[in-house]
Amino acid sequence: MGVSVDVHQVYKYPFEQVVSSFLRKYPNPMDKNVISVKIMEEKRDESTGVIYRKRIAICQNVVPEILRKSLSTLVILCWKKVSILKVPNIQLEEESWLNPRERNMAIRSHCLTWTQYASMKEESVFRESMENPN
Repeated sequence: MGVSVDVHQVYKYPFEQVVSSFLRKYPNPMDKNVISVKIMEEKRDESTGVIYRKRIAICQNVVPEILRKSLSTLVILCWKKVSILKVPNIQLEEESWLNPRERNMAIRSHCLTWTQYASMKEESVFRESMENPN
């Protein structure tokens, strides 16, 4: 079973400011759940000007303790004892492709934790809009 959500948002800011804000958003004092973000790879394609980045984010596991215990109990009843949700941190991988010439940025991220049980991915595209006067 899969769930998909499409969202269209026009930011009322110049493209450079939107991209810069996205790349600097974590960690920050307003969101204590994001512990760290580390750039694993960054390179620029000289022929196209595209800047590729791969980052790993470490986030606190915010799944409520009651759910962690409930799922562990359910799994025990199925004859297999595992602590699926009992991890302190969750890892996310994010890849981005910034094309300053065409003024767009594509982002793809997915969860690296619990991949044997479920998958989560997010894809975003930022580009200039004719709806934005900036």
